[in-house]
Amino acid sequence: MEKIIYEELIAFLPVYVQLKGNCTSIYTIGGGNYYVEKSLRTFLKQLTEYYLVDLKAVRKYYGELLAIRNLVPIPLNHENVFIPLKVRKPICKNDGSIGYINIKYIERVTESSGKTIVYLKDKTTIESLNSLNTVNKHIKNGHIVKRLYNEKNNINIVNEYNFYTEYNKPATKGDIALIMQEIAKIREGPIG
Repeated sequence: MEKIIYEELIAFLPVYVQLKGNCTSIYTIGGGNYYVEKSLRTFLKQLTEYYLVDLKAVRKYYGELLAIRNLVPIPLNHENVFIPLKVRKPICKNDGSIGYINIKYIERVTESSGKTIVYLKDKTTIESLNSLNTVNKHIKNGHIVKRLYNEKNNINIVNEYNFYTEYNKPATKGDIALIMQEIAKIREGPIG
């Protein structure tokens, strides 16, 4: 899992692999395409556990905010939000048809001969059985979830260069005084 995360996960889709059955195809920026001998549902569960995300709670919370019950975008952190798209027709019961694509890697979406094609920034294309309007709606919902997630968690995107150069400097007496004040507040605890 850490290798997949390190290579930046773009998408994961349900696929049938000959002699192995229902598997998950994983696309990453750094390593291309992998097949995992797990169902998409199992892979998604392991992925959300890795990110310490309660999948059921996330679906309920954002589903209510978006007024949708199914196919809710899944935020793993402030920059990785995955939208659901129908990518295949299931062969038998309990086979999933929904795959997930990270919205930050979607370049454009077009429609060709009855299928919607999602073009990703690494030049990968993914065919969806959803209509163009439905795919665009899912992308829009993904951006809404990303904005709501960042607002809920009070995340301000900081320029990484400034962050690391700022925190690589020695602490001043003023910095130490602020830390001592915060420690004193914590020791006092809540009043009442």
